[in-house]
Amino acid sequence: MQSITTDIAHALILIIPFHGFFLSIWFFFKSGWSLTPNFFLGLLIFVFSSLSLFQIIYPEDRYTAFLVSHYSLLYELLISPFLFLYNAIMIRPGVPMRIYLHLTIIALIFLLFFLGRSISVPIFILIASLFFIINGLYLAGSVRLLADLIKRTYFGWKYSGISEYSGIIVFNCLVACTFIISTLFYLVLPVNTLYLVQVPKALVIYYTYYRILNRADFTN
Repeated sequence: MQSITTDIAHALILIIPFHGFFLSIWFFFKSGWSLTPNFFLGLLIFVFSSLSLFQIIYPEDRYTAFLVSHYSLLYELLISPFLFLYNAIMIRPGVPMRIYLHLTIIALIFLLFFLGRSISVPIFILIASLFFIINGLYLAGSVRLLADLIKRTYFGWKYSGISEYSGIIVFNCLVACTFIISTLFYLVLPVNTLYLVQVPKALVIYYTYYRILNRADFTN
């Protein structure tokens, strides 16, 4: 009975990343595959969902288990570069992003991530430190961009109800919650955290659905 219940829960939790994949493909097509805000939001959701799927499918992987017990935050930090790119194009649309430079750095980040699956723990600690620094800088950059948005001379808290601004802020807060809540789950509840860490990820995906539906016009 326990096995059947676990299998059902596992199947249900898979709905989250697959909804994310559907959402990201929708954004890709909506962007026309050009480097628009919709494209970067689709890319962010796609990576977010891919990481969630990886986390669900390989819960007992040696590398993942090592991250869970020692460096769980590193796994969640993989989303940082994509959050930065999304914030950059949304908050500073006229400023060049040097996209190819960022894509090169992102490729290095994922190389470091997958190298950890085949090396010894001491070397992994060194690579993990570099991994943390790069992703941490991207996360700090995202926070700085969000702070700039809030502190702009023409943007005070009285304007926080504007749909575009509030959407960016709430989305960033939800993504930040995935870092905080997932890490707390790993530290406080080391057993059966597979399903719990998907809760904040589900909030990000379904909040995006809510934003789309909220803008939709069903009168025609």
